[in-house]
Amino acid sequence: MKLLHSSPASTPDPGLRAKFKGGFTLVEVAVALVIIGISLTLLLESLQGSKMQAAHTRNLKLARELGVLTLGQVESGLFAEELESGYSESYAGENYPDFSFELRVGEDVFEDTQEYDDSGFHDAFRARADREFESNRDNDVDEDVAEEFEKVRIRVTFPKFAQFKNYVDIESWMVWEQVYGSEDEEETETDT
Repeated sequence: MKLLHSSPASTPDPGLRAKFKGGFTLVEVAVALVIIGISLTLLLESLQGSKMQAAHTRNLKLARELGVLTLGQVESGLFAEELESGYSESYAGENYPDFSFELRVGEDVFEDTQEYDDSGFHDAFRARADREFESNRDNDVDEDVAEEFEKVRIRVTFPKFAQFKNYVDIESWMVWEQVYGSEDEEETETDT
């Protein structure tokens, strides 16, 4: 039997073995922990932002659905007496106590709503409509024209999340008699 001998060059030096001991230094571990901590912080912030965006989107969708429901009630004549001076109420009856609405009829606008956009863009359709309005107003025609339609605006407000707006504005044109009821109905109500 033949014995294998190792050459003296292949035997490691005992001093070298102590110098290259396996493992990480304390600085390497600290740097790794800092990187992981920063990554987790950024991840949690983005998740929180996503949660807030999802909650805001849910509230926008719900506010729009509640606004359309209220516009349907206005169109059916349920708020005929209350509409003259504006009307506001909460949606607590529909199990949404944090949501409320405001109704405006005709040319009434909400307090913080601007009639014109100050963005610097020229609106040709708006300019043409303004010119036509001015020319019709200057004709001084004193005809009694029956108003067939009425503009109804509704603003549904809900809890505010961060920098997002907390309301939805919906505007609709409705038949005058559906909003206020017909004159025949008013006469029969006063007779009884």
